Amino acid sequence: MPRHYPLLAVFAIVASVAPSTWYFSTDQGYLLSGAVLAAIIVYGVLFTSVRLSADPAFLVLFGGYWLGLVAQYRFHDPHTELFYVALSAPLAVFATVVVLPRFVAGRRQTFAMALTLAAVAAALIGLLVLWWAGTADTDLPDFVGEEVMGLYAIRTVSVFGNPNPYGFFMMVGCLAALYTVLVRGGFVWVAALGLCVLGLVMSEGDAALAGVSVGSVIVLAGRHRLLSFLGIGVGIVGLYGMIRTGHVPEVMQTTLLNRIERWVRSVELLADEPLWGIGFADVGSQLGIGREFDHSSIYPPLSSDTGTSSGPHNSYVYPLLSTGVIAGSLYLGSLVYALGRGIRGHWTTWKAYVVGTAAGIYVFMAFESHFLGGLSVSSIVFGLFVGLMLLPEHEGANAQTQPVGTRAALATSRFARALTRVRTWIAERDATDSRRDSRGKA
Repeated sequence: MPRHYPLLAVFAIVASVAPSTWYFSTDQGYLLSGAVLAAIIVYGVLFTSVRLSADPAFLVLFGGYWLGLVAQYRFHDPHTELFYVALSAPLAVFATVVVLPRFVAGRRQTFAMALTLAAVAAALIGLLVLWWAGTADTDLPDFVGEEVMGLYAIRTVSVFGNPNPYGFFMMVGCLAALYTVLVRGGFVWVAALGLCVLGLVMSEGDAALAGVSVGSVIVLAGRHRLLSFLGIGVGIVGLYGMIRTGHVPEVMQTTLLNRIERWVRSVELLADEPLWGIGFADVGSQLGIGREFDHSSIYPPLSSDTGTSSGPHNSYVYPLLSTGVIAGSLYLGSLVYALGRGIRGHWTTWKAYVVGTAAGIYVFMAFESHFLGGLSVSSIVFGLFVGLMLLPEHEGANAQTQPVGTRAALATSRFARALTRVRTWIAERDATDSRRDSRGKA
């Protein structure tokens, strides 16, 4: 397996940060992320010999959800946000669930190390932004320099516009660093893990902290059961500390209660429109709770993308609310199926890392909103780990590619077959039109 394959996966993750960064507008970020995914699909299909396949059951479930999106746009309530959600879903899912997991499977440690280094870079930039906030006169992103858990004014957002997506990125980086330490050891990777944990703490992303607590226990269990008990103990001590500092009561009285209010209101709206849901347009105004945000002109408000959102702040309620009970249940069914597939089979350190990271994301999704098939960093990472859970074990263990000459010949053959299909379709359409004309004249 070429070394650059897993690096392409990490590059796709880094590029998907664009919708969440303060450097680009949200819509510019979506376009950049989508362009990178499209390029990866073209490369994977035409210029590699990686065997691409999709799990049939997952395809039926997620495909049913996508058909529900199309039906809602065609027959019920066409609107811009729905159009772009339906447009991006097959692109992002094919890239992240089908193509990228095959790129990662042959060089697992390379992927984990590269992802760790990306998170370390984000943490270092976060420290630089915090230092800059204390010395520069220019305007910097919001939240920088706020108190973390009521103790120290060290909060930062790194390259992100909000601590929530930054916290997600550091959560994923922490779990990748933990896996790398377990597999490779060494002072360098222990230091990298420490920087990732520091970045996560400085983000004060509560959903990410909850996710990494669950994910770490599972990752440690892949190495030894006693290590998982150690992880549980550390988590309990950390939770006790946050309770004593007053952070947990504050979060429960503010953030959590606000989210519960949104979830209850979402269920009330869904009860009024169970077949189609309320769609993706004007979600905030229909909820009628809190401030309404409009970060994007093409995508619905998603808190995992921009941090602030007028949506329900829940990735399980949101699809039901926006697409209805039938399509939303198919979507959620695909996620449950993927997790079930991931848990099955021979338990290894790698499988524990994949399932642990996915479990951390599932926890994160209970408090923030995104969609599998989206273009943000949380959606792309989630899709990749869903694909890794669905990947058959024999493919992960024996991923191979053919020489460059063979790959080029295969790409040419695929392109020729595609042209043949197009020509056949055109010929059949012309023949059908001719028969219709003949009947009309008769």
